[in-house]
Amino acid sequence: MSNQGQTNIESVDGAINPSSYIIEQALLFPSNKTEPVEFRDLILDLNIIESLSNPFIEAEAFLQDAGNFLSRLRLNGNERIKLKIQRRKMEGSEQPDENQKWELDLIATELYDYSRTKPSRQFYKLRMNSPHLVINSSKSLKRIFDGSLTSIISGIIKDDLQVPVHRLADINEGSGGSVKGIYPYLSPIKAANWLLNNAYDEETPFFFYETCFKGVYLQSLNDMYNKNSGEPYKTYELKSFFEHKVGSPEHYDELAHRILKFSSPINYSQNANVISGAYAAKGNFLDIFNKTYKPVEYRYSDNKKLNEFQPFSKNDKINDQTLNNLIESREYYINLNPGAFDNGSNIHTPLNSTVLRGEAHYLALNTNTMEIVLNGDFGLEVGNVIKLDVSKASSADQIDEFNMFDKYLGTKYLVQKIESNFGEAFKQRVTIVRDSVGINIDSKEPEEVERNEA
Repeated sequence: MSNQGQTNIESVDGAINPSSYIIEQALLFPSNKTEPVEFRDLILDLNIIESLSNPFIEAEAFLQDAGNFLSRLRLNGNERIKLKIQRRKMEGSEQPDENQKWELDLIATELYDYSRTKPSRQFYKLRMNSPHLVINSSKSLKRIFDGSLTSIISGIIKDDLQVPVHRLADINEGSGGSVKGIYPYLSPIKAANWLLNNAYDEETPFFFYETCFKGVYLQSLNDMYNKNSGEPYKTYELKSFFEHKVGSPEHYDELAHRILKFSSPINYSQNANVISGAYAAKGNFLDIFNKTYKPVEYRYSDNKKLNEFQPFSKNDKINDQTLNNLIESREYYINLNPGAFDNGSNIHTPLNSTVLRGEAHYLALNTNTMEIVLNGDFGLEVGNVIKLDVSKASSADQIDEFNMFDKYLGTKYLVQKIESNFGEAFKQRVTIVRDSVGINIDSKEPEEVERNEA
């Protein structure tokens, strides 16, 4: 059965739907053959996941096998796989768009969920991951490290995980503070994440992740916010109408920027945020070498933010204290030992000034989570900053053309996770987060101002 997504939806003027795609290549390298085998016609459905919390790509293919592919190739879940997925150009060109494609080298890590509905037809799923995940499972680090935190992590990525040069997208090697230590028998990925817990840039945390489009990143939240000179990758719109003729290039562009679904767990809880220390916290640093104690306070207002305004009111108080000043709502107790490693910097050194704010960044981002569904975009990556224009949830007679967008929901967001599905069409389910809002919580709506003035 041919791949369902290979239908190229074109108009008479040559414009295509942005959700159309073609699996140009799906090669499997079996252990019992010298040449790779093409299996794209077996793919009924393909899902690919990238996330800020994962330094590798996850993929799953649902296969329909009517050619005894499974037994003939002696599949065992350790085969190398090469995928090439792309979009065709507009204007009816048969040449692929080089800016709209993924080329992925993966490893089959599991065959599962087998079924046979007819004697001549079998179904199963093939799980695939980045090769460095498999390399990771075979190694344990137990050596001394010395240098800046990010340069050490960069060494793990390049040398221990053997990520090829063409898949190194953006590796920030000059930040995080100078440290010394010994790996306590950790796998490369666990060692990198262990070091990342102490690495900060402009007091923002670092992320080690991989995208389909460009590859492996080692970036701080500050790097992400400053990407593209601080401008969002794209602005996506949620509205109920189209302005341009169906099939035109302008309509194609509208579809490429259209939010198809918009939802959120609405996990707003000021009480939970206060308890977690998202708005204020206190660090108690105990220097066991010099036998000293140093308290450090954190307040949300000191953080670098994605949007202009804080997500709580200045009038919100607990025991006559604003949320920004509840420093005793969360306390950290951290031991420091500057005397280790010949009185040099050790693994704990960077924590002295950054851990409170870095932890608060994580907490603040995850208190305001949204999920959107888009027509597929091969260039969209986790770590991108995007902007939403969301029409107000009001009847048409309550909205005028100058005041139609919801300024509370319509802000900048950070792309946290992307689930790309290649089935009948190329669609992406995108998890986005923000640490701030685009409107002053304490401001009044224009209509309310008018009522008060009247």
